[in-house]
Amino acid sequence: MSSPTVRSLAKQAGVSAATVSLALRNHPRISTAVRERIRALAEKTGYEANPAVSQLLSQIRGSSTASFRGTIGIVYTSSHLEDARVAGVLEWVRAIRHRATELGFGIDEFFLHEKGMTPARLVRILNTRGVRGLLITGPFGGRRLPREMDVVWERSSAIVLGERPVVPELSCVLNNQFETAAEAVRRVLKLGYRRPGLCIHPFVDEVAEHRFSGGFLVAQAQLPRADRVPPLGYSSDGRAGFLRWLDRHRPDVVLTLHPEIKHWAVSSGRRVPRDLGLLHLDRTQDLPDWAGMHQDNESLGVAAVEMLLGQVYFNVLGAPKFQQCLLVGSKWVNGSTLRTKAARRQAKQS
Repeated sequence: MSSPTVRSLAKQAGVSAATVSLALRNHPRISTAVRERIRALAEKTGYEANPAVSQLLSQIRGSSTASFRGTIGIVYTSSHLEDARVAGVLEWVRAIRHRATELGFGIDEFFLHEKGMTPARLVRILNTRGVRGLLITGPFGGRRLPREMDVVWERSSAIVLGERPVVPELSCVLNNQFETAAEAVRRVLKLGYRRPGLCIHPFVDEVAEHRFSGGFLVAQAQLPRADRVPPLGYSSDGRAGFLRWLDRHRPDVVLTLHPEIKHWAVSSGRRVPRDLGLLHLDRTQDLPDWAGMHQDNESLGVAAVEMLLGQVYFNVLGAPKFQQCLLVGSKWVNGSTLRTKAARRQAKQS
């Protein structure tokens, strides 16, 4: 039995060969319903795009910057599907889509832990749709991607967003969390705070290779020993532990990634100082009243697309000879959760 072709798929689907070709490359000119129908047919029949032909066609179409050149895949590796919808990841994806569209590429999304997804099936889907470049998001435990997915990464150009994997050593784009935390400490000290504290989940800090706690401790070292508050390991059910930490160490400002701390502090009554400052280390648009460090997820998404397409152009597949890690800085954002020294003094007097 001969292998399926674009023409044979077109005949079965009752459309033109051009429609099949565009649908398999996720071209926006083809309706979503038709794209999904043709993709399902291609997967069922075992069709695989010819990468040499796809690349040649992309180069031909590339003579116009407005032309459609292909598809980039976003792969969500977390076993918790809701991790794909947190604010920071959504900011990545919006920026990825915008920059990819500017460069003539569409976006497909894939979930490793989606029901029925296996390495072999994902490879078939990627081959069917001619997807050669992947952007990978975590978090994944121990900074290791699932070994059973090696077959996926080895056939693809791939960039990891948000963290640095150690197995395999794929290149990555991530926030400079060390400088983010250090700059946050410097900012609150300029506002007149004197006892900054850090509350962060140990797993999150581990995923970031302890850059959050490292930046905090290095910046904190400039303070007198009596004003150095030890970091607290966050726990989702640890409101009582958080309040005990506040009572014992008396920080006047708390740096965190966990916005529920604000509720814990407000609902605790007189146990928490009225002028306690709060600073978010990943201040996204869904936290409009918070002061903090915006990790510039938009620039991170743009950089990831451009870095990935460089790998696609040079046909770099899987882990490169030298892992490259691009660090993106953060931007300070004012908010009502922090006040100047004068404003805090006035609040105490009122």
